[in-house]
Amino acid sequence: MNIFSIARYMLPMTRYPYSGDVVPCPVCGERSFAPVAGIDRRLKRLPTVMCNRCGLFYTNPMPTELELGTYYEKYYRFDYQLASTKPKQKHILKRQREALGRVQQLQGLLPDGARTLDFGAGSGEFITLMLETGFDAHGFEPGETYATHAIEQLGTRMRQIGWQEADYGPEFDLVTSFHVFEHLSTPLPALQRIARWLKPGGKVYLEVPDTAEWFARKGFGSLHFAHVLGFNQGNLTLAAAKVGLRPLKVVSPTGIIFEQGAVEDEDAHAASGLAISRQLTVIGPTSRYWTHQLSKVGLSGGAKA
Repeated sequence: MNIFSIARYMLPMTRYPYSGDVVPCPVCGERSFAPVAGIDRRLKRLPTVMCNRCGLFYTNPMPTELELGTYYEKYYRFDYQLASTKPKQKHILKRQREALGRVQQLQGLLPDGARTLDFGAGSGEFITLMLETGFDAHGFEPGETYATHAIEQLGTRMRQIGWQEADYGPEFDLVTSFHVFEHLSTPLPALQRIARWLKPGGKVYLEVPDTAEWFARKGFGSLHFAHVLGFNQGNLTLAAAKVGLRPLKVVSPTGIIFEQGAVEDEDAHAASGLAISRQLTVIGPTSRYWTHQLSKVGLSGGAKA
């Protein structure tokens, strides 16, 4: 990694260094979409669109798997968190607090000694806490900086691989993934892989940023290259339904514990996702952005919807 390479992801009013492909909706496959915004929080040019069936926000053209893989392997942790060789202590402490809340949400849902897997485990704080709670916890992380740190703490329970290389069998009582799926250009194959890793009766705990909250608050200030997908409760539930998962416990609008089982009406979830996203676009992303900026300096704005 060099200064010139990382600067291409940070200089405002320029394009991100990718070519990408125009793609249909990564969740429902709908080919029609509506433009949402043309820039992101760094004032860099980034095209974000809304699916006209399920309301998913996504980058389109979408970076290719190779382009995203290169970014996450080489640049992401520095670009996003200024971590070049190891995670910063403030990020570790934040992840420990978040892990505690997530473990508490799982109380009573797993058998004693359950075998668990954390998909995109970062620096491993959730795995550590699950081990301390008595579970047989494992995980993987593709990014070198955080994976190296986690392996130092956890040994062979942690692996540095991407989900495409993960070769697990149907061996887990629980698979978790926290703030990972917004980074994936192909979420359904990843969810299909997770579903195959579950034992009968296994569960999946997914959590992603809630576009309905963050876009409403910040407009295009909530968008950035690392998040190629923007979920709300409707289209997150739809994505899970497509691989045979249904909600068991809704922790937050986009933090849901799923169980194995068919969902009868996928169209209802698509319609719900679209309705949420259409409401977000009633007020433009620029108005929302400047309302948020003004509020930070104590000045009121007008974007409320």
